[in-house]
Amino acid sequence: MPKRYEVLERSFINGRLYEPGETVVLEIDSPGSNLKIAGAAKAAAAPAPGKTNADGPEYSAKHNGGGRYIIIGKTGDRVGEFTGTKDEAEAEAVRLNDGGEITPAPGKTNADDDNNDNGLPDA
Repeated sequence: MPKRYEVLERSFINGRLYEPGETVVLEIDSPGSNLKIAGAAKAAAAPAPGKTNADGPEYSAKHNGGGRYIIIGKTGDRVGEFTGTKDEAEAEAVRLNDGGEITPAPGKTNADDDNNDNGLPDA
């Protein structure tokens, strides 16, 4: 049964480029992170809190392969070092869009403190 989906980020679907906010009718069971069921939440019509503009949210979750998700910025570049499940990534994107800070990458630790910063044990 065909369903209407709203495009969340610029996507190439069935030979056509869709911009955020457009709707597309597809016969699929589980859309990717770039689509959501249209009309599922009427609250989407009201502007959401956080950093958004006409092109959509500043940060969003993106599938990275192998069941892992990352956070990307509006330009499509990876933001920070977050890796997690879809639900965790969507929650992190909402947190960042609401003004949260980007979590820096964890520092490398070296138990013997010999300034060897490759992260591998000494031979």
